[in-house]
Amino acid sequence: MTAPAPRPHRLLPSLGGLLALLLVLAHAPVHAAGELEAKIKAAYVFHVLKFVEWPGAAAEPLRLCVTGTDAVAQLLAELNGKQIKDRPLRVDLAPGADLSGCHALFIGRSERRWQDTLARLRGGVLTVSDADGFAAGGGIVGFLSENGRIKLDINPEAARQANLKISAKLLELARTVQ
Repeated sequence: MTAPAPRPHRLLPSLGGLLALLLVLAHAPVHAAGELEAKIKAAYVFHVLKFVEWPGAAAEPLRLCVTGTDAVAQLLAELNGKQIKDRPLRVDLAPGADLSGCHALFIGRSERRWQDTLARLRGGVLTVSDADGFAAGGGIVGFLSENGRIKLDINPEAARQANLKISAKLLELARTVQ
């Protein structure tokens, strides 16, 4: 009796597609903080979530908390119910002061006191923001505009301190900051 032929890994085609999308987004021109920029950032947030492993990942919904009232926050609300690694995404636009149930937190540029928010967090929360200097200031994933394009800054040390594992594939696409 012959052994069955090995099946290709199911994640490889989708992972390749996601990486391709992230590369396209990284090189898409941005027009002065408009609707296109907000859409690119919201897409980045959604796809970045697919490249992160949380400790003790369960079948419970992945909770994305959002602070700020900018256009990115509103677009993230539209992602409610989408699937992230077989987990439904739950978007909470008004998490309040208690962020303990959040798996990911997007801090909008309109939030001027993001450093205070970071100080309140305990491990296991992926932080993402488009605030200037966010990743260098202790956040995990920050957006920056460079030559008219949206790019990612990732702070691997902040991710390690939060007990999060970020895919090496995503780290290859981003600029690493400390």
